[in-house]
Amino acid sequence: LTLANFSTIVQAEDSAAKELSPALAFEQDAHWLNVSRPLTIEALRGKVVILDFWTYGCINCIHVLEDLDYLQKKYANQIAIIGVHSPKFDNEKNLETLRRIIARYGIEHPVISDNNFKFATRYGMRAWPTQFVITPQGRVLGKISGEGNVELFEKIIDKLLEEQTEKANLEPLPIALEKDKLSASFLAFPGKIAVSDQYVAISDTLHHRIVITDHDGKVAQIVGGDTGGFSDGNRDTARFLLPQGLAFLGDALYVADTGNHSIRSIDLSSGAVTTVAGTGKVAFHIRQNKRASKTALRSPWDIVVWNKRLIIAMAGDHQLWALNLKRNKIKLFSGNGKESIDDGALLKASYSQPSGLSLFKDKLYVADSESSAVREVDLHSNQVRTLIGTGLFDFGDKDGDFSGAKLQHVLGVAALDDKQLFIADTYNHKVKLLNLNEQTIKTIIGNGAPGAGTEQDRMLNEPGGLAVLDHTILIADTNNHRILQYDPATEMLKVWPISPE
Repeated sequence: LTLANFSTIVQAEDSAAKELSPALAFEQDAHWLNVSRPLTIEALRGKVVILDFWTYGCINCIHVLEDLDYLQKKYANQIAIIGVHSPKFDNEKNLETLRRIIARYGIEHPVISDNNFKFATRYGMRAWPTQFVITPQGRVLGKISGEGNVELFEKIIDKLLEEQTEKANLEPLPIALEKDKLSASFLAFPGKIAVSDQYVAISDTLHHRIVITDHDGKVAQIVGGDTGGFSDGNRDTARFLLPQGLAFLGDALYVADTGNHSIRSIDLSSGAVTTVAGTGKVAFHIRQNKRASKTALRSPWDIVVWNKRLIIAMAGDHQLWALNLKRNKIKLFSGNGKESIDDGALLKASYSQPSGLSLFKDKLYVADSESSAVREVDLHSNQVRTLIGTGLFDFGDKDGDFSGAKLQHVLGVAALDDKQLFIADTYNHKVKLLNLNEQTIKTIIGNGAPGAGTEQDRMLNEPGGLAVLDHTILIADTNNHRILQYDPATEMLKVWPISPE
């Protein structure tokens, strides 16, 4: 292997990007996050630099974060990883929201906000995610797109360090983590909610735990801990990593342990946690009809129970999967794996990062986030159809008839009955109501801007999950670290109080 003929890396197309300079790499008006002061080119000389172009709504970009974290821990100060956030959705341009996202995903390397695509254009970035490798001498070696390239990065970094001709730079970067700036709260970025006839469960995502309360919000038990991990055990020793979807079945609560690419089970009597599907590692191709507990999954984001099976919104695979709990087998349920928005038969339809599920009778509703769409799966006819949404880059904020309505990265759905479907229009910071009979949609909470909000101004900040509780709607107001309750009959909104143990 030589760097000169390393053909796997596609050379940067923009000739101006062949060598870094302060004017090219770091504009004076660049917004830096996760650092105490802006970085300079001089401070990076002597390190291998990886520029990671990403956008936070992209599930593939989130997968790459796992590889970057591994590389940072392995090579420490020999390398510098810099995230360049070049947003797809309008909402992703909000700097304060980006701060919260960096904290939510535990990102510990410097991040530049590239809202105007200056860096993306100059480096010839064509798709998310893309990483550029910079030599210790400051030259752009080339770029790698997609995910699953950690071994390739190791070979490149090892070779660059081996052939390094100048003194290595082992000075640590001036890291100042955004997550350390967050004020303490009982919940941290709650993602999803589930309700049984006795309990309410909340995925306390950044605390890496599950909070279980009664219907009045009194905490019955907390499972997991403040630090992420992947281990079974009792309610105190078990560990989750960025959990999301939840579903009750009998005496168990099932958890989409998204960061661990697994499905976990909590025994509601004892609090014991077991892994029922997943290995803790991300899969690139999920194998059907294999022993579920030995099968790697790909960012399961939400789950519902249907016919004593779990239907899983496998966001990272753009598909829905079915887990047979009795047989401990997992198989494809719907989706051809193509990231698109095609309707039709279960296995011919396509999805785009499905991230929310709600079941009512024989209809399964899907929040198809990356296409800003709401989909309906008819479990009687085995057909998929789109209610709202037209494509991966068609998004906005428009109510009215389904045919002309636009959403922005919807993450949550909750069917109140066969007429009313509530959705978390996440990147529009709204909750909306779909009238399934009249085929219309209207905003009921939120004004389109992120805010801490009160009951009076009714502002939300990236709501991520919804659930029905006694004819009311519980809302995970994710970036505001709280749960809200909305009564459709009275149109009253209030903070749903949680009383700790």
